[in-house]
Amino acid sequence: MNERGCYCSLWQKNPAHLESQGIPPGYCGLCDTCGQPGHTRHFPGAVPFTGSWCDYHYRVLSLIHPLGSFGVLLYGGGLLAMGIGLWYFLRG
Repeated sequence: MNERGCYCSLWQKNPAHLESQGIPPGYCGLCDTCGQPGHTRHFPGAVPFTGSWCDYHYRVLSLIHPLGSFGVLLYGGGLLAMGIGLWYFLRG
């Protein structure tokens, strides 16, 4: 396991299996979105899903998905701003 939290340790256990799937060394999967070499990781939020993403699509997913690590802050901030705006509108 490395800092990505992926399954790259599979290369030490069974490299022939990953090579037969066309996965280059240093990666443990192919991106479900674009098909480029990527890493098999847990979804960046509170959802029980494990998929393969390249680093770009994993970062995008964590930012735009409401259950992603940063997406929850983005959507929560938007809801808070709408609540404050509605409060000001109804108040005055």
